[in-house]
Amino acid sequence: MFLTLYRVKLGFNPATNNYCAIKIIKHSHPSLNMKTLKKEIEILAELKHPNIVNLLEFHESIDYVKKNGQSYKVVAIFMELVPGGELFEYVADSGRFSEETARTYFRIIIETLEYCHEKGIAHRDLKPENLLFDAGFNLKIADFGFATLLSGKDGSGQLHTVLGTESYMAPEIHLRKPYSGTSVDLFACGIILFILISGTPPFAKADPKADPHYKLIVANRQDVFWKAHERNKPKVEGRDTFYSEEFKDMLNAMLAVDPANRPSIEKIKSHPWYKGQTTDVDALRSEFLKRKELVDAELKRQREAKQKQKLMAKMQTHHAQGAFTGIKPFRSLETEMESTISKELEAKLNLDAKREIQEYQSEGGFKAYTEVFTVMSSDFIFKLLCSIAQNNLADFSVSSTTYKLKGKAVKDEGSCNLNIVLTKVDESTTCVEFHKTSGNVMTFYKVVDEFKKKLPVMEVEGEQTEKTESQ
Repeated sequence: MFLTLYRVKLGFNPATNNYCAIKIIKHSHPSLNMKTLKKEIEILAELKHPNIVNLLEFHESIDYVKKNGQSYKVVAIFMELVPGGELFEYVADSGRFSEETARTYFRIIIETLEYCHEKGIAHRDLKPENLLFDAGFNLKIADFGFATLLSGKDGSGQLHTVLGTESYMAPEIHLRKPYSGTSVDLFACGIILFILISGTPPFAKADPKADPHYKLIVANRQDVFWKAHERNKPKVEGRDTFYSEEFKDMLNAMLAVDPANRPSIEKIKSHPWYKGQTTDVDALRSEFLKRKELVDAELKRQREAKQKQKLMAKMQTHHAQGAFTGIKPFRSLETEMESTISKELEAKLNLDAKREIQEYQSEGGFKAYTEVFTVMSSDFIFKLLCSIAQNNLADFSVSSTTYKLKGKAVKDEGSCNLNIVLTKVDESTTCVEFHKTSGNVMTFYKVVDEFKKKLPVMEVEGEQTEKTESQ
């Protein structure tokens, strides 16, 4: 019920002596939409570019044989293998990029996007998680699941479907207006470039009516916007500011609320900032080899944590079945809770109140970063969440009737408000859902990661992709 739509396996083609990634989808999967999938395949088949994760083969029906000999029918998508990781991981785990490095990769993104647009295709879900590195740290655009023809269904060149990832959506999508696929792709590119150089996003979402940072751009107060982002940033050698005037000028245009005021790809490529110095290929690879060490160390830590969590989940399952009668499970977690939550605080939070748990609402897939599944009891996991909140949130409160925690986090990147809700998946499984209600998205992801490090969860195989609720 909570597995992703597809699983990714490593494949090898002896004819070419090359490895590939194979996405497999069970024919019986309830979320399989063959019409939508074939549309994505048709688009991928049109795109052959060195900076796109290219489609190799597609099989609508093929037998998948498991190690135990069992087999079942699957859809199989053979894709180019891109083993270097996500751009998101490099920014999150090894820090922001220099202007030269950011410009080098930004040019690749723009020129690859130009190729897509010339082919009449809009991506509509550009974000750092969909920008991957190959073994040589060449950048590749991935995940064309939301891609469509620029002409639109009626040939007018206007698109209407509200989808994408909320933090990277253009304002016209938030306002539910018809939009140009070219313009919204370039808007997302502006946000990505800002993140590469700043290490943080420019705003939580480009909603002209709700987001305080984006409202400054809407009100033509870019001076206040940049002043806020200069805070806590170091001065760059040769100038008194962190951001260059040329960079700010280009971003002001790319992030404009009115699509008519945003630059085309041609104008972006002719901008003085775009034409600036880039990083030499050898120097780039040397830098990213060092960065990859940090990324790999973090991924290793996450894998080890998942292995421990999987073992704990199995222990809890056996305990629920009576296999460990008389033995108190998860003693270390309970000890930590007892030392963190005082009796006074426990009474204040009313943790022993009778709470109702909401039903889990599946939206066709597991949400990476923001959903965690566990077989621990709701009361136990809720107390554990409060214990973790004591050390990781600036302030928090809990509902007395449902398993819901509201909190505020403050980090160097900024602050954010979030809700943590427990929902019931089935009789033995609980989902911990993290929802950002406002504030800095990078802070939100860091806080979620801090919680996940201490949560015993069920390991879920397969690639995890986050899409917004509006998909």
